[in-house]
Amino acid sequence: MKTFNPWLRALCALLLLSGAAGCKVEFPNDVPYTCDADADCGGDGYLCTALPNDGPKYCCLPEEGERCNNVDDDCDGAVDELDTPCYTGPAGTSGVGTCKPGQSVCDRNGAIICVNQVVPRNEECNGKDDDCDGSSDEDFDLQTDPGYCGRCETACTLLQNCVNGECVRRGELDCGNGVDDNNDGPADCADRDDCDNQACGEGCVCRNGRKTEANCGAGGDEDNDGLTDCADRDDCDNKACGTGCACVNGRKEETECGNQTAQSAPIDDDGDGSANCVDSDCDRQSCGDGKICQVNACVEGDCANGVDDDAKNGIDCADTAACTGEPCGQGCTCGGGKRTETDCTDGISNDGDPEIDCADPDCNTKVCVAGESNTACVYSATTPRCAETNCRDTRDNDGADGADCADRLDCDYTIIVQPSGQVPSQMCIGGSAQETNCSNNADDDGDGKIDCAAGNSDENCVSGECGLGCNLTNCVRRETLCGDGRDNDGNNGTDCADTADCDNQSCGTGCVCAAGGKKETLCADRVDNDGNNGTDCADSADCPQGTACTRSNGAAGTCQPNKSCG
Repeated sequence: MKTFNPWLRALCALLLLSGAAGCKVEFPNDVPYTCDADADCGGDGYLCTALPNDGPKYCCLPEEGERCNNVDDDCDGAVDELDTPCYTGPAGTSGVGTCKPGQSVCDRNGAIICVNQVVPRNEECNGKDDDCDGSSDEDFDLQTDPGYCGRCETACTLLQNCVNGECVRRGELDCGNGVDDNNDGPADCADRDDCDNQACGEGCVCRNGRKTEANCGAGGDEDNDGLTDCADRDDCDNKACGTGCACVNGRKEETECGNQTAQSAPIDDDGDGSANCVDSDCDRQSCGDGKICQVNACVEGDCANGVDDDAKNGIDCADTAACTGEPCGQGCTCGGGKRTETDCTDGISNDGDPEIDCADPDCNTKVCVAGESNTACVYSATTPRCAETNCRDTRDNDGADGADCADRLDCDYTIIVQPSGQVPSQMCIGGSAQETNCSNNADDDGDGKIDCAAGNSDENCVSGECGLGCNLTNCVRRETLCGDGRDNDGNNGTDCADTADCDNQSCGTGCVCAAGGKKETLCADRVDNDGNNGTDCADSADCPQGTACTRSNGAAGTCQPNKSCG
């Protein structure tokens, strides 16, 4: 895909003349092509896309899906806007019990992360389906578990066992002394009848006949298995390792990203030397009501609630430091300090202004038919419309004016076929596919006619068009637009450099081609019409002494020897 990081695009765009893209399909990867409309990009799926925040337009080939690479992969004018739900829990658990999907976002390292999701966790005895398997409290044996004996809120004492849902005095009272206190054979945790779910020492609990770590943040190996706290994954994964700390994949992770001491100092809950938003664990996580951690700071996180949540930089989208690129509701993204429309297919003004879909300038170049990537809004103040962008797939992508070349409004002068290194061989012209390479001895448009072959010539090759600003006469291509910055006939150079076609022809208002260069012909309009040696009298080669000009006060004058108008 031919697209660039925003800062590089902006720099290159300033260095290129508007419309310098030309009618080519295979763009070099290292050269940005500016454009005014999709037709400037040569077809083949390329779109003329505006950079974010109404930056310059450039030719862009959409790829499937946006990636976290600081690039506008889908050519919709926004960078790294994923706007897709995500869920990293096991298949079939989303929407079951407490589990719910989150939102895909790009982190500061270019990775896709999922925020605000709820995935399965260890089942708790609370009447909820915490592990999202369709059942609640199924991991708790209310008949034998002394912590939840008969019901979740009933716990037996240390001297009792749970038998048939009732608390009764147990035999083995000390499950960590290494002694078979009740002389029934097994000792301590091995005595499951008496010791399952009972303490086997400080921070140690008997489970399923063995010692397990019960305090995953105390810093000790309480079950004597050689592993301490979160490193003891069998016992501690997905369990708390202290206030604001949870064991995740064998390591401590910060879970409370906005807690402070009484002196307002951030608390380093996981003890890794970084607290709250400075800790990478907290990226995109809540650090308070309506706030999230972003770039090491606790900033506005809800950009659609009408509240200045972080009490700085303004409300919602006006807070450009925190909300730029963030969602401000369904089909809405903050950009340039305001709400901007991003879903241009739903018939709704998602950003709350009076304009809907393609009538909204925010939607220019964005997809305008749901599920149809070969469409794009073409915005104008008077006639905004939804346009077809693929003119060779035999489909009426925008549902208007016909398929492919029949849709003249969208497809005229669009390239259908252009072999590498050659001029286009087939283009949409006048509502149908026309042969435009009339020197390759091939029937490019499949009508049985070949170039200017005697007795079997293609009508378009004899007298027709070979693109915008390009005419054919007896198979000879000729440039007819000499001021648009394109080599329209693909042969002897761009505009005035094509001396055979453009000498003495207009290269724009007040400009004529002369000897391969541009010449100023209007010396009194205060415009550098030929774009070279200065404005009016300053261009002494074209506006010599004595030429009529306009003074700075608007009065008529003549060009002076010092190249001024006096």
